[in-house]
Amino acid sequence: MNQLGQQIIQARKNKGFSQEKLAEDAKINLRTLQRIENGENTPHGDTLKRLSEALAIPMDNLVSYGYVEDYSYIKAMHYSTLIFILLPLGNIILPLILWLVKKDQIKDLTYFAKKLVNFQITLSLITYLPFAVIIFGILTHISIPFPEFIKSKSIFILAFLPLTLYLINIIYSVTVALLIKNQRQNYFPIAFRFLR
Repeated sequence: MNQLGQQIIQARKNKGFSQEKLAEDAKINLRTLQRIENGENTPHGDTLKRLSEALAIPMDNLVSYGYVEDYSYIKAMHYSTLIFILLPLGNIILPLILWLVKKDQIKDLTYFAKKLVNFQITLSLITYLPFAVIIFGILTHISIPFPEFIKSKSIFILAFLPLTLYLINIIYSVTVALLIKNQRQNYFPIAFRFLR
């Protein structure tokens, strides 16, 4: 049984409707409703609209019916990215774990988690890619043709660029966690979309 099916069952029971009554009010086949509730079918478009009207629940609310609004958990997920200070790539792994544990329980968690993880993957790639290229060159004995500017500033790039990016990550993650309110807003507009 999928989450939407469970939500429709819960909403139907809260209204005191039988499956037959809901199917009749929504003008859909009883077997279709049974399949939706069992997670065998996912209602799209017109069927979802009919169900939401019959249950007197807005479509957006029906899709998130039964979810708890817990922005403190979403903020905690954003703060969890600071673990990268002690654990490399923890800024990706810990938010993923926190998201997967509660994704079917907290409203808007998936929206914020995808934005956060995409940003953290993007920033990690920018931070660690220069090291990966240099290590690859050393291990394979391949001379990588860097521009002269980069060669002359290699110590700066290797030492200060990651520190600068770490600082940016800390400041930005804390700022976003503080700014999150009870609404969807993309605080991470500059990020590759690894998770859609």
